[in-house]
Amino acid sequence: MIQCPMRILFIGISLFLFVKCSFQASGNLSSYESYFPHENPNTIIGKGKIRATFLGTSSILLDDGETQILTDGFFSRPSLWKTAFSKIESDHLLIQSVLEKAKIYRLKGVFVCHSHYDHVMDAPYVAKFTNAKLYGSSSTMNVGIGAGLNQENMELFQLRKPIKLGKFSVTVLESKHTPPFKIFGKTNATDPNFPDITSPLSQPLKATEYIEGGTFDFLIQNGKHKILIKSSTNYVAGAYDRINVDVLFLGIAQLSLQPISFQESYYNETVQKLKPRLVVPIHWDNFFLPLAKPLEPNLKLGDDFDSNMNLLLQRTNKDQIQVQLLQGFESIDLF
Repeated sequence: MIQCPMRILFIGISLFLFVKCSFQASGNLSSYESYFPHENPNTIIGKGKIRATFLGTSSILLDDGETQILTDGFFSRPSLWKTAFSKIESDHLLIQSVLEKAKIYRLKGVFVCHSHYDHVMDAPYVAKFTNAKLYGSSSTMNVGIGAGLNQENMELFQLRKPIKLGKFSVTVLESKHTPPFKIFGKTNATDPNFPDITSPLSQPLKATEYIEGGTFDFLIQNGKHKILIKSSTNYVAGAYDRINVDVLFLGIAQLSLQPISFQESYYNETVQKLKPRLVVPIHWDNFFLPLAKPLEPNLKLGDDFDSNMNLLLQRTNKDQIQVQLLQGFESIDLF
């Protein structure tokens, strides 16, 4: 008679500890203090210079002093509970405050990596509020239409055809999404019967209504400088065989959760082939927390930031490649 309540108590305590542990950050940023720049350039961007500002997840602002381009622009960042249990929508006032704080006044293009909500949800509104053009897949175009964008403010991706915006040239490369995973029995894998968003989406929406619709990398050139932005932790074998870049923004989410053979191939097909002098990890932060607060690593529930970073640092140290981490709204001059 006593054993049953004790067993229930034990199960309850175990469940509580599991949940508490799962919802903690998967790493301690203080361990990587030397990889943060500790300064934010506020000077005018000099001729031939390019400044990068990290705005969380895979939202990266590039600015050469004349033209700005942005990937994704996911700023609303609804909470985990709201995302999991209700419909979500863009916070227009919050988006406008980020645009002001990040000094996004000369934006010409918003390039969406893929059409999951943590990449595409705010992108049409960023384009609308800045009079920039939204670039993306057919799925992204449908998100744009649902947000009220006009056709002249959107452009469908054409793979490997350079897009000229000021001195920037952006080439869209086909890629792959981070391998599917399950949390509490639910998966983010794309349903092969419904791989794209086929009709306009109007907010509010469930997060699951934002279908991937293809994943893309961006090769960006400005003068003699080359940058590659890869948001998702996956690769297309041989895609970078004849490409070298100066700077690589590299998605590291869930890297250490993949088989060792995948980890090695991912590094070899990206960092090793591109031969950058600088790698900036992205998509490492908990995007259920607001951008206004210091960024924290992804939750233990679905990631392991410390292991991801250790894997990357082991290889880049051996190859003598610099690694730089950025906090939210933190900027560095790349060149």
